[in-house]
Amino acid sequence: MPQADKHALPTQKPGSIEGSTLDCKDPASRRHALQTAFDYRGDVTLDFQDGSHLVGFVYLYNETGDQVQLFVPQGKESSPLTVPASRVTRVRFTGEDTAFGKSWDDWTTKAEKERQKEMDRLAREAADRGHL
Repeated sequence: MPQADKHALPTQKPGSIEGSTLDCKDPASRRHALQTAFDYRGDVTLDFQDGSHLVGFVYLYNETGDQVQLFVPQGKESSPLTVPASRVTRVRFTGEDTAFGKSWDDWTTKAEKERQKEMDRLAREAADRGHL
């Protein structure tokens, strides 16, 4: 699949699992790897028993139903696809971790800066009108 080549080189951000690989040697390690893929906010590459692989974004993992649902890139669009979890032998975190480094503290700091900037703008406008 051509999309896999696009994700072949990991960026190895310290503290991120981007670029990591989890092997699925037994049912417990498979559950852990697929749950981690579900929690990851980027594309993963799933390797299967038959040697094939699939790149996509895992949007649902149902361990009791033995299903992994992912969005697979199709040009500029994505198509949903369901695959049996039991066929997965390895999960590679090949896409960019889009949530890495974005925490609540980062968001509140940014929001406070934007709020202060807006307050300064409104104060300047009020002063220009002679209200302050």
